[in-house]
Formats: sequence, C-alpha cells, structure tokens
Amino acid sequence: MLDEDLAMLYGYDKKALNQQATRNKRRFPPDFMFKLSKEEWTALKSQIVTLNDSTPGRGKHSKYPPTAYTEQGIYMLATVLRGELAEGQSVKIMRAFRAMRHYIAQNHQFVTKAELQIISDRQGKTEEEIVEIHNRLDEISENFISEEKLVNHVIYKGQKFEADMAYIDIFKRAKKSIFYIDDYVGIKTLHLLSHKKKNVEIILFTENGHGKEGFLTASEIKDFNEEYPTRRIKPNQDCHDRFIIIDYGLKTEQAYHCGTSSKDAGNKVCAINKMKTPEMVHPFIDKMLKKKDRTI
Repeated sequence: MLDEDLAMLYGYDKKALNQQATRNKRRFPPDFMFKLSKEEWTALKSQIVTLNDSTPGRGKHSKYPPTAYTEQGIYMLATVLRGELAEGQSVKIMRAFRAMRHYIAQNHQFVTKAELQIISDRQGKTEEEIVEIHNRLDEISENFISEEKLVNHVIYKGQKFEADMAYIDIFKRAKKSIFYIDDYVGIKTLHLLSHKKKNVEIILFTENGHGKEGFLTASEIKDFNEEYPTRRIKPNQDCHDRFIIIDYGLKTEQAYHCGTSSKDAGNKVCAINKMKTPEMVHPFIDKMLKKKDRTI
C-alpha cells in the first residue's frame, strides 16, 4: 500500500506517517518499505483511474514517487503509530490481512500465475525463473504446509510467508489450549494466534508492557480478546527461550522449542522443533502458571 493511502486510513499526515517509520528505521528494512522508482510510479499512475484533481489530497504531488509499504511494513506501522483512529484502523487492517491469509490457505497456499507475473515484473524475473518460483511454491504446499505429520520446521532467511504458516499450522492443532512463551509478543503474534480453533484458551507468558514502544497496547489486547476469547497474560521472568505448548496436560499435548520469536521468524535462518517428551517443560510451566495474571 502507498504512504498516502495509509496516511488517510490511519488519520495521519503523509509526511508525519513516513517520519514515524524513519524514526524507527531498524524496524523498517527494505522488504518492509521502499521508495518507488520513477518508472514504477509512472506505470502505477496510469493504472489509478481515480487519480484526479477532484479528489482531495490526490494527485497534487504525483510527480514525486511515493513510499510503498509491504504487508509486514503495515504490521510494523501498527506498532509505532499512536492515536485512537490509528489504533482502530490497525485492527481493521489486521482483520483484512487475516481474511486474505485465510483465502490463500483455502487455495493451497500459493498465488496465481498472474500474481507471480506481477511480482516477476517488479524483480526483473524471466519466464524460466517464474516457472522455478511456481515449482518452489508447489513444493512448499506439498512438503511444508499441508503435511500434517511434519513436526520440525527449518525456515530460511527471507521466507516470511513460510514462517507465518509454520506458526499457524501449530496453533491450528490445539484443541483446548495454547501456551505461548516469549519475552516479546507483538501484534503480529496476535494475528497468527487468531487462526486458532474456536474456544481454545490462550495464555501468553511475556514481559510485555512497562510503557515500552512496540509492545502491545491495552486496546489491542481488549479487541483481540473480544473476537478470539479467551486470552490471559502471565509474567515470564524465568525463560530466555521461546516455547509453544498446546493442549497442556492432555493426551494431545505437544511442546515446541522455537529458535526465534514469531515476530522475527523469516528474517534469518531459524528452526521450530517438536519436543519428543513435552513433560520436560512441566516443572517450569507449573511454576509460571501459579503466578497472577497480568494486565497491560
């Protein structure tokens, strides 16, 4: 999405919106946001039928290439923008992406050839490379996402989609509960958890809060809990590593050790491994469960 469209949705001035991203530069790498080239902007303008002087705010500075934000960049914007309108719109945008993810999942987790062609034009790919990409997506669909018996995931640098689907696959397996242990839980984690089955309880063991920038806000937690009940938060003062435990104490219990936080998965090579004996985590989980619930 373009900066001017996002600014309108979030209730921000376009310059102020881009300044927020610039001030948090480490959170917005090139695959989160980038400046369109003059050629790309010229081609895009020719396709925007509604771009005219009668639309307030549109077309006044059309000769200057805008900044584009990818899906992950829009996720990150939701963590740095403040204000009631921005927070409310963030929830709506996340729900829209969730619906898009659901649609993709229902269509075998790969995009159409036409969409691949658009992507290839942006990257300067040849027809042979398009076929290679399509084969790669087929391989992911058959051997990574759709295989229920696959318990270990190795995610390579740049494979953000595969990383998201790995977490979603685990969360969908839960029948009763999901315990997610991570020092940092952001809105992206909530987005992934939203794919859980109905009535599955979520307990987040995290040190979120303390007024630190980028952590979940009270309104984000409230909105999530209203749509995907139930969710509780407990302090995580003991665990350095990240864990996912589903159906704790039941016959269907599974425990996973995660090499990175869900918010960072796909940035570098990481792994998610299923533990053969989930009972190993019971001692410290039982201790953490005794702690009082936290509020943000």
